[in-house]
Amino acid sequence: MPELESWVKIVGGIIAAGAAMIATFKALAEWRRATQQRRDELLLREREFRQKQATFARQLIKEVFGDTKARNALKMLDWLDEEYVDDDESKYRIKREEIQEAMRAYSADSPSFTDKEAFIRTSFESLYDQLEQLEHLIDLGVIAFDDVETAFRYYMIRVARPGIQHFEFLVYYDYPRASKFIKRFQERKPQTPN
Repeated sequence: MPELESWVKIVGGIIAAGAAMIATFKALAEWRRATQQRRDELLLREREFRQKQATFARQLIKEVFGDTKARNALKMLDWLDEEYVDDDESKYRIKREEIQEAMRAYSADSPSFTDKEAFIRTSFESLYDQLEQLEHLIDLGVIAFDDVETAFRYYMIRVARPGIQHFEFLVYYDYPRASKFIKRFQERKPQTPN
């Protein structure tokens, strides 16, 4: 009987060890499955967030291009000579070379701004207010720069070209984020094929 008792203990130990191993493998498999499920959920949430970012960026682009004054400023960066209409129906023919002079910083000994220069300035102020907000949202991670880059690349490269440099205006009138937004385009020049 003592031998039978020993065999029973040994067999019982083996069965208990086997059950413990099976339980451990089951627990590990469940843990892996739960981890993979959590990873999949996080990826799905990241994709959803990214889609929301892109959608919000698209709405912001529409707002900027829908702002008449900001749109006028963008158009001034593009056209050499064009006619514009102010809110009070005043018409201004603006040549690109007139923009730089209109964007000068105010000083007591400089001539006062003409109506045309005031129109140019308010147009660019509206644009730069919009760019301030875009850059702030990019810094916060609410939108991604990649989502707005294409819409603004053409214009922002033109802001910094010779003959039209607005950085003094941006510094003088405290538009640090607009300046940062524009400089992003200088740092990230479009790639040309070899």
